[in-house]
Amino acid sequence: MRNRIINKRNQSNNMLVGENAAKSDVNQSWQQDNQAWWDWYVTLAENTDQDNDGALVDLPPIPHFKLPSDTEVENELISPYNLTKDQCLAFQRDGFIKLPRVLSRGAVARLRQELLVLIKKTFGINRTSNKNRFLSLEMMWLENALIRSYVLSPRIAEIAAKLLGVERIRLYHDNVLAKEPGCGRTPWHYDDHHFPLATDDVVTAWIPAQPIPIAMGPLTFAKPLSVFELVKDIDFNKFDTSYDKQIIEAFKSNNVVLEESPFEMGEVSFHHNKSFHTAASNKTTRTRVVLANTFFADGARVVEQPTMVSGDWQKFVPNVGPGEIAASKLNPICWPPNIEKKGQ
Repeated sequence: MRNRIINKRNQSNNMLVGENAAKSDVNQSWQQDNQAWWDWYVTLAENTDQDNDGALVDLPPIPHFKLPSDTEVENELISPYNLTKDQCLAFQRDGFIKLPRVLSRGAVARLRQELLVLIKKTFGINRTSNKNRFLSLEMMWLENALIRSYVLSPRIAEIAAKLLGVERIRLYHDNVLAKEPGCGRTPWHYDDHHFPLATDDVVTAWIPAQPIPIAMGPLTFAKPLSVFELVKDIDFNKFDTSYDKQIIEAFKSNNVVLEESPFEMGEVSFHHNKSFHTAASNKTTRTRVVLANTFFADGARVVEQPTMVSGDWQKFVPNVGPGEIAASKLNPICWPPNIEKKGQ
């Protein structure tokens, strides 16, 4: 990793196995699957008694909408979004932006319906333990034509390219994130830790599949983007919550501005790989489902020394080694559209 990560083993973490558990640093490959990565990662968040009080909020039903067809969804997702210069400047300053009406309400409802089917198929609905997990699915665009429309959407990819100010962007991966009722906080982090890409031209489109009230745990962003400089030398600890706690303390002592606000239906956020963010626990009885698509500038290389914090990264960039250009068949150019088909 490009910034310093030194681990002092203060306690064991039973989510780790093999050399991930035995070695004090992170300079080794992740030795389990990506769901196990998330099961480990959420243990690094500092949760207070208030976060874990067990009182879940019943939300009103999500309104019913006429569900669009596959063709109607695809047509919506190839149409351009009116992104303004001021919005691009706000992203460059703050490291994130929330944009209204990126998706229609019908497209959001259709997305949630499809993602819940995939989650049920993968994880089942009759689990008797660990019901408050953070569930993750990746690479759904390879298996599901409807999800492919959302992941490879020219509408979303163009926004990402314009926010970064680059001409061409590739997909790193899609990530279906389901924070179940009662699941605790996501630790403070920036995605530069997680994506082994040797560039700062990386952005994630965070696409909620339902409205997200405060009780459900929307993303909280620290701003401006430059606040990462305040905490870049804090030692990451893979065994306990000390890294998260030190970030909290540093932001508090420096009066860092935090933005936490609900997500309306159809609202999508975009955040830079050095934007520090977290999310509170899901204190509702409804699973918070999000599709997160990460894009990067064409031409970027894999870092020289990927670490376990990047999870099973070779699943997303197969047959590409450290130092090589990240341009596998699973990293298509998403903007401009169809460029690879045209042989350019």
